[in-house]
Amino acid sequence: MDGQRDTPFSYADIRPYELAESLDELTGPTHGVVTLPHKLAWSGRRSYDLDDPYDREALYKIVLEEGRREHFRKLLNGQVLRRLWGDFLPARQVRTLWEKRFPELRRTA
Repeated sequence: MDGQRDTPFSYADIRPYELAESLDELTGPTHGVVTLPHKLAWSGRRSYDLDDPYDREALYKIVLEEGRREHFRKLLNGQVLRRLWGDFLPARQVRTLWEKRFPELRRTA
């Protein structure tokens, strides 16, 4: 063996993702337009309409994959996340981590 990995990996495989402490701490908005901070939406669109299913799922995916605890608490809503969980696909690593911490999400998927 020449010291190279047998399987390719991506940054997503080694990136340290964050988790919320509980779904109940996620008290973000449930309706209206949300503007993401530049730290989360640094390469383009920043405003998402939570009343539009596509926008809502896009916002949740971005926040789960790029956010930190303070973003989760401010931008996500635990009840909405439970309802959406089976309908959208965050990165595989994010999905695995959140379902491990919150088994009720796995049951809704």
